[in-house]
Amino acid sequence: MGNDNSLTELEKKRYRQQIILPGIGESGQEKLKNARVLLVGLGGLGSQVLQYLTAMGIGTIGFLDYDIIEEVNLSHQVFYGMKDIGKLKAVITRERLSGMNPLVRLKMLNVQLTTENAASLVKGYDIVIDATNRKESHYLINDVCIENEKIMVYGCICNLEGRISVFNYKNGPSFRCCAGSDGEDGKCEPVHGRKGMPGVLPGLTGSYLANEVLGIITGNPDVLSGRIMIIDILEYNNRFINVTRDPLNFK
Repeated sequence: MGNDNSLTELEKKRYRQQIILPGIGESGQEKLKNARVLLVGLGGLGSQVLQYLTAMGIGTIGFLDYDIIEEVNLSHQVFYGMKDIGKLKAVITRERLSGMNPLVRLKMLNVQLTTENAASLVKGYDIVIDATNRKESHYLINDVCIENEKIMVYGCICNLEGRISVFNYKNGPSFRCCAGSDGEDGKCEPVHGRKGMPGVLPGLTGSYLANEVLGIITGNPDVLSGRIMIIDILEYNNRFINVTRDPLNFK
């Protein structure tokens, strides 16, 4: 992924705790440095994912959102604070992440994802993370990833449940392979009425999403392609739903 840029001495020092891991090493950290990841949605889930991606040294990170911060967000979007209310999430995110790791290239996209601009926005990235909370966005991100041969890392949170999966990866299934004909009765999202969540759930789910990105880039053979991982914080367990590829969803 990306250009073959070797690590500087500063990067070797900063990322030492990752480099010493058998599954990463210097070669894996170079892959992280050269990777380009786009995240869509800067709510509780997306903002948590970005902190880990920035800390682990993903070379180029784009993030897309056009919302402002509201007080109702603060119970579960702990990346933001009272002084941020009324400000753009994308602007505050850029400020915070720049302070976390100046070695990472950050690309702020303060726009709404649409059918008209989706293809141009994902161009140049290796992986697209869907951290949105709308079915329409899930389908749009899935379809533009298929059309542009991008990997989609999917996260969804609702009530007491988080879901994580990887789509369009090494001939694996897409989001449409598990979403059902109308998106209402499929396996991808929990059945719910009004959405709500405890503040810890975005953090837990976001950590797993960041770990999937790490595994994809460094070559972990056991990423969540063909499976949906469900985090249930009420019963303290994780369970999995298998998803098979339907070739009709790739035409």
